[in-house]
Amino acid sequence: MYPILFNVGRFPVYSWGTSLAVAFVVSTLYAIWQGKKRGIDSDDIIDLGLYACIASILGARILFVLLNITSYIDNPVSILWMRDGGLSFFGGVAAGILAGVILVRRRGISVGKMADVAAPAIAIGYAIGRLGCLLNGCCYGKVAVDLPWALACGTDGAPRHPTQIYAIIYSIIIFFILRAWEGRKRFEGEIMWAYVGLYSVARFIVEFWRTGARDYFAPFTATQAACIVLAILGFGMVYVKRKYANKGVGNQGATRPSVRG
Repeated sequence: MYPILFNVGRFPVYSWGTSLAVAFVVSTLYAIWQGKKRGIDSDDIIDLGLYACIASILGARILFVLLNITSYIDNPVSILWMRDGGLSFFGGVAAGILAGVILVRRRGISVGKMADVAAPAIAIGYAIGRLGCLLNGCCYGKVAVDLPWALACGTDGAPRHPTQIYAIIYSIIIFFILRAWEGRKRFEGEIMWAYVGLYSVARFIVEFWRTGARDYFAPFTATQAACIVLAILGFGMVYVKRKYANKGVGNQGATRPSVRG
């Protein structure tokens, strides 16, 4: 693992923080590229990225601390230490979406349209962020001595499931699925709802190999319970709204007046 990429004089440059910065830049550039095709101003996307990034980091840290509050009671100052990771993706997404919706509505932009631009950007940004986790040596999986592709992670150096790599792989796959989905969507916001469903399913599966999980909802972890709810919500919204859109198209076709002479 390489928690420190290099040093600039006496100051270390950490892989985890660098990955977050790179993820933000790449995601924003992708969103700008896609936003231009949909008539969304680049400045609005940059502003959205900045607001959502700040809100996401705060929300991710707050939820992580709340879920692991016993680890911070004796040393509350450690809440501010994020060099070793300690962010909840769900907390980050919730806070980022809230900040994004507020900003987009103030700018008079379609929330659904902006969400569809943001969804693939989030997927590719998440993959880059998990690369930082891999280099940092955090967010690793359970011990797997006989696993051919196991990596030595953690303070004990034991071979473990490289769940960081699993996350990178499924995020890239989701990115390409969303890209292919864009040409077949029936309503604004469909790509984002699809992302919510796809990510939840993938995270639910990988969670079986994550270490440090607690069975709040035995036999599932709290994260898996959240994944079940979000997968149902995401795919449910896609199904219902696509069905509604199809009926709308059918009704329009049925009531359209004839133009034959």
